[in-house]
Amino acid sequence: MPRLSSRRAILRASAIGGGGLLLWPGMALAQSGATRAELESVYVRWLQAVTHRDAARWAAVTSRYRQMSLRNQVVSLKQPWPRAVFQGFLQPPDVTRLQFIDASVKGDTARLVFFGRVDFQLVPGEITPENPLVLHFLKEGGEWKFNTIQYVNLNLDPDLKREAAAGGKKWLGGEDFRLSGTYPEVPKACPEPYQVANVSVEADGCRVTIDINNGIHQETVENTNADHIVIGGLRKGANKLVITPVLKTGGRSAKPHLRVTVSARTGVPSRPLVHLLDWKPPEEKWNESYALSVWVRSIASLNGP
Repeated sequence: MPRLSSRRAILRASAIGGGGLLLWPGMALAQSGATRAELESVYVRWLQAVTHRDAARWAAVTSRYRQMSLRNQVVSLKQPWPRAVFQGFLQPPDVTRLQFIDASVKGDTARLVFFGRVDFQLVPGEITPENPLVLHFLKEGGEWKFNTIQYVNLNLDPDLKREAAAGGKKWLGGEDFRLSGTYPEVPKACPEPYQVANVSVEADGCRVTIDINNGIHQETVENTNADHIVIGGLRKGANKLVITPVLKTGGRSAKPHLRVTVSARTGVPSRPLVHLLDWKPPEEKWNESYALSVWVRSIASLNGP
């Protein structure tokens, strides 16, 4: 399940999800002209592909970067690719019911920003709070492709929420929302895992970079918590894990805190996870890199009593 960041509570829905077709006539384009019209058209075509579970149409309108990122997630879960893309639980939101805030382009990156009750239909009948929604796009060969959905939970910051509700854009200048202008490096295809695994990180007052199996899985977490599928999973035997922590300001506590947990999925409902590593840095050694080995027990052992 996508995770809400404790720092700004951001949900990246990534482009996974089924959902009904959301077409609308006469979209208002005056505020941002052709840019908004073009990007909204891409989003509609993406919704059509998801609704009809049409892998060919979905691939034609989804960025190569997102396709490979999703492919690696699906393979790392030992699920069928690309069929599993259309088995997600998120319903793509209907932006026609939201207030339009911004359409921006920088280089090969672009976004549409809306505000309102964003309904992913996670809980039938649930009334969702008003919050911003950001749709991200990437340009390939002169053509815009859909990339990700970003849901922003501003419930813990009333001032920013009031600003967003009034159509203000100052909050969009934050690091989480800046357009890089450059197309991200497309991930390499990961191998099918021997064992499906999770890596969980608690980082407060620090930034930590996690590298598993020589770059197959890489992520950086700063002043927040994260829980992700290990891309490529775990191999049988030794799995190299490199942890590089750095002290940073902006933590919630007086003292920095870092905890890294690696867990293997067993496939047994009564015993869903087996913890293989629960690691904290030694005291006063926050600017060192740690190379560790995680040993995976056999499938039989994991599934045993």
